[in-house]
Amino acid sequence: MKTINLTIFSLLLLLFTGILTGCELKPNKQDKRENKRPNVIILFSDDAGYADFSMNGNQLIKTPHIDAIAQHGVTFTNGYVSGPVCSPSRAGLLTGRYQQRFGHECNLSMNPYNKVDEELLGLPVEEKTIATLMKQNGYRTGLIGKWHLGEKDQFHPCNRGFDEFFGMLGGGAPYHAGQAKKMMRNFEAADYKQLPYLTDAFGDEACRFIESSREQPFFLYLSFNAPHTPMHARPDYLEEARVNFKTEQRAINAAMTRSLDDNVGKVMAKLKELGIEKNTLVFFTNDNGGAMPYNASNNDPFSGTKGTFLEGGIHVPFIAQWPGVIPAGTRYEQPVITLDIFPTAVELAGGELPADRTIDGVNLMPFITGQTKEVPHEALFWRLMHHGAIRKGDWKLIWFDDKAPRLHNLKEDVAEQVDLSEQEPELVKELLADFLNWEKKLVAPIWIQAPQWKKHSRDRYDQANVNKFKKD
Repeated sequence: MKTINLTIFSLLLLLFTGILTGCELKPNKQDKRENKRPNVIILFSDDAGYADFSMNGNQLIKTPHIDAIAQHGVTFTNGYVSGPVCSPSRAGLLTGRYQQRFGHECNLSMNPYNKVDEELLGLPVEEKTIATLMKQNGYRTGLIGKWHLGEKDQFHPCNRGFDEFFGMLGGGAPYHAGQAKKMMRNFEAADYKQLPYLTDAFGDEACRFIESSREQPFFLYLSFNAPHTPMHARPDYLEEARVNFKTEQRAINAAMTRSLDDNVGKVMAKLKELGIEKNTLVFFTNDNGGAMPYNASNNDPFSGTKGTFLEGGIHVPFIAQWPGVIPAGTRYEQPVITLDIFPTAVELAGGELPADRTIDGVNLMPFITGQTKEVPHEALFWRLMHHGAIRKGDWKLIWFDDKAPRLHNLKEDVAEQVDLSEQEPELVKELLADFLNWEKKLVAPIWIQAPQWKKHSRDRYDQANVNKFKKD
């Protein structure tokens, strides 16, 4: 009997001790979150002009919340996208691969010249997205906003690695409250009539996702469609913007950008409120250059627009914040590209990059924290049907299928006003050879753009030095 009582007593003592020990060692919410792998957020704007942020010198469009990410983290002064238009740029971002490797070279289009089966019109199902890799490594994954990578079921975000989706499958939607008819929540139509101004709705949904995911690591792709057309601004913000701008379109752009900044601030405030800001890596960048004149954007100091490989078409605002890891106020000068976000996020999540395919991006963390002095990329490449480009060091070559190439020294001529191709023929040969070696690894586009886009983009190059919105 004594043996039984002693055994019971011993068990109770161990249990009681374990409970006390568990209470003593239980971390508070802040400590628990900081010991986990970081959350990763991509904040993605759409068709924004390089100069339409106060961090890039705009005195009339104030973007304090976006600016704060740069102030608290790193600014990539030579940040690029992999494509000069919406859908290809997103395909590169989400796969970490030049989208021309898998035929996603052009914007999605079922024009009369395009004989592709509509079932193929989207991000190829063989491609692994950043969401898929993050999910495989225990992350909760969410997409809020613009998808633009295919509307058939096989391309749906929830079939491409995202646990949650709220937004539109296509490339755009009306912004005004209650008018965004094509909004979806996962696989079902959303109650669009109850939605506020669309940019505000996306910010609200992003905060809801963060709130519901805070007890596990999460990956959030917040893909704003602002300030892409249609040009719809909140009436109260537009009224205030009209005071500072000479044209109505420019005032609308400013008001839309203000809403964008508001909702970036909303997300950052939610991270602070939940005590997880220090355990979250946040990127902010844009899908391509400003689409002037259609959305009245300003790409100063660059020439060119969306759709070109001049700096104004592919050189974008690119910043990141991770308090305590990325030193505040860092400026990183070497060229980087949005393809780099994929391997950075996956490796921080503890994952391995796919071994069965080329990943063109690199993990940026060793470069921005000073662990290595090497450069991330020896060269960067672009191609869109009839034109392409390569940047290698300070030199950039733009080629066309029916005219002489252009050569620019970006260190001396960031506006690409001086063509040095005749003065540097050997360099032109070298860069063309490098480009052709890269091009050998690509596949034919799965779908093509309509012929009029060739003339359209050529006109953009010819008008590259004209920026009617330079002076607000």
